[in-house]
Amino acid sequence: MVQFHPTALAVDLDPMPLVSEAVRGEGAILVNENGEWILKNPLAARDVVSRAEWAALQAGHKVFLDARQEPGDRFAELFPAINAIAQRVGLNPATDLLPVRPAAHYHMGGVLVDTQGQSSVPGLFAAGEVASTGLHGANRLASNSLLEAVVCGRGVAQHLKGVYSAQNTLPDVPGRGWADEKWHPAEPVIARIRGIVSQGAGVLRDAEGLTEALEGLRPYLDDDTGLVGYLVAWSALQRLESRGGHTRTDHPLTAAEPAHTLVSFADLEARSAA
Repeated sequence: MVQFHPTALAVDLDPMPLVSEAVRGEGAILVNENGEWILKNPLAARDVVSRAEWAALQAGHKVFLDARQEPGDRFAELFPAINAIAQRVGLNPATDLLPVRPAAHYHMGGVLVDTQGQSSVPGLFAAGEVASTGLHGANRLASNSLLEAVVCGRGVAQHLKGVYSAQNTLPDVPGRGWADEKWHPAEPVIARIRGIVSQGAGVLRDAEGLTEALEGLRPYLDDDTGLVGYLVAWSALQRLESRGGHTRTDHPLTAAEPAHTLVSFADLEARSAA
């Protein structure tokens, strides 16, 4: 499951900068090109706001964050980093509407680890937003990631200190180097993969779009980026409900019994062979 941040600044920067919820906390609102509110409560949860924005975009509207009244002239003082980014692209948050859209943020999952942060790969530990610990369920609250990183990171560090201090050595872990070209796919390839995943496995999903995404991603299964996109789309197609950050328009209800599912490469191999 993927969390979508509702207010990525939709400008020609990669990755798109995120505009903090704190801006809406200071009174900024979300509007379309006609000045109409996108939703009544701009302080709703991230998944709620993202769905409202996505529906507006799919209907042909534009979405803006309007901070001209509140915080208005106080914007630069309250949010200097965001203000600096906006100014770089020719926008003044105190006087201009800021174009925004939902953007893929972090997973409610990732590398499967045990309570000590150990993955199934010898010597590979994970903590924080990259790890799948089950702490977030099907959704994430803003800033919970910091708490997770501190608590789980400390646990991993204590475990490693105890194990490897006693052994006075680190494990010899075979693996590919960072210079491997597969870690850095060409920009046109990334753009194509992003387009496929955004269209078929974005904020609002259905079986038709997810199936098309899987077909479109098949040529990129040898690429790490394409493989991750395929994992996301394949998992979303299997979950026949809406829960947390996962919304199926063809399965809008939430199942009575929650299910924690795991996806492995074996699942993909079976799917590809089908």
